[in-house]
Amino acid sequence: MDIIEKIMEIKDVVPKKQKLLCDYIVLNYKDIGMMTASEVAETAGVATTTVMRFMKLLKFESYNDFKNAFLEYSLKNTMSSYGSIKENFKHIVKGEESDPLTATCYETIHTIENFITPKNVEEISNAIKLMIKSKWINLLGLRSSRPVSLYMEASVNRFYPKVRQLSTDDSYLYDRALRVEKNEALVVFSIWPCTKKTVKLAEICHKRKIPIILVTNTTLNPIAKFADIIIDTNSVHSPLGNLPALVIVETIVAELAKQTIPESTKNIEKLEKDLDKLDLFIWESKA
Repeated sequence: MDIIEKIMEIKDVVPKKQKLLCDYIVLNYKDIGMMTASEVAETAGVATTTVMRFMKLLKFESYNDFKNAFLEYSLKNTMSSYGSIKENFKHIVKGEESDPLTATCYETIHTIENFITPKNVEEISNAIKLMIKSKWINLLGLRSSRPVSLYMEASVNRFYPKVRQLSTDDSYLYDRALRVEKNEALVVFSIWPCTKKTVKLAEICHKRKIPIILVTNTTLNPIAKFADIIIDTNSVHSPLGNLPALVIVETIVAELAKQTIPESTKNIEKLEKDLDKLDLFIWESKA
């Protein structure tokens, strides 16, 4: 029985205030996972103590467990692979006042502010330390997460050529993953809803004691239980797609380059000279 079914089952036998809370939750369950207890109480028109009593009635140990149950229910029942994209289409059809560029920029600012947390700052620092001490940095991202994985490979390889891509050609995906060793790191990009294959590969690597760095848009991602480091953009309801994950990649790339100087500087300068010799780019206009 899911949480909404439980509430519907008991709502007619609970006290009046709790019944009022039940009605509010059933109609607004998508929002509960992002609200504090006091916010739920205020918008439902009940006391915070009523929310806490109701939480205990449903056998939750903490309010955090309570709201996560609603977030998980909302994700499972309302989010498909293209859920956020469809939501974005709705805004376009409605013809909101701001132009698309302004709307996207404001959404980007709001989303980024949401994941600038002390926890993410700490986890990014831990991720950099793990990458630097690892023999190889292995990258994994399937379906919609693959472009992020490929982008990180291209960005890091320019100055730190200890990166391997596992995401290309699904036919030999398990073969490549099974070659990853304990002294290496696995960076998994997994945007909800994640693929079963990504979860399975993370589980296999976890059992083989390979350290895993997870970049995701929700901690409800099942790979979280296998990960040593979790960087959560908390953007599961955002219409921005891979942009939040790309911001994380840019942060990691910049810090990795900084902490591997002078090696990173030497490598990028060599690459620059080699490309210049091949005359691949237009550096200046010629009359």
